[in-house]
Amino acid sequence: MTGNPFNASGAAAFSEVLSRGLPKTGQVTCYMESDDGYFQAGWWQGLFVENNRSRFITEKLYGVNVVTDRATGLMWAADGDGDGCGGGSDYIWADAILYCQNLNFAGFTDWRLPNVFELFSICNAQKRNPCVDTSIFPNTLASAYWTSTTRKYYTIYASVIDFMEIFVSYLNKADEYRIRAVRGGL
Repeated sequence: MTGNPFNASGAAAFSEVLSRGLPKTGQVTCYMESDDGYFQAGWWQGLFVENNRSRFITEKLYGVNVVTDRATGLMWAADGDGDGCGGGSDYIWADAILYCQNLNFAGFTDWRLPNVFELFSICNAQKRNPCVDTSIFPNTLASAYWTSTTRKYYTIYASVIDFMEIFVSYLNKADEYRIRAVRGGL
């Protein structure tokens, strides 16, 4: 989103923020009346112009690709092997938090490790191995990615999203998993 939402040039951007909602899951096949494929509910429901329904917008900033999610307003590092994803390396949880917190990427310094709901929001139920659209998020592995969300009563564990089949789990913070930085949305 660009522009000041409180002046005329930012009116469209402000309207876009007001229209955000939950992302679609990606399911388009109907297996039973009233299931997700039947409704295909999600953030652009009701938009009349088909071209405005593109949820993920990829753009190159300062020589690297980022993805803006129009459903959530979040900006993601695109390339799973790029600097915004730790160069494709695995990290223990504390180092994953610090890496994202200290990241200077695509002209921004406010990157962070996503929470479990944020990372889950880029999953696509129609994709498998990995469960994301790899044309938008290239080099994403079908493996576990850290989130910033700690387990409540067992704080040595934090949640991960496993992109093999959209599996959410809590794993030991001393183990090493991949990362994908995000910004915005707070």
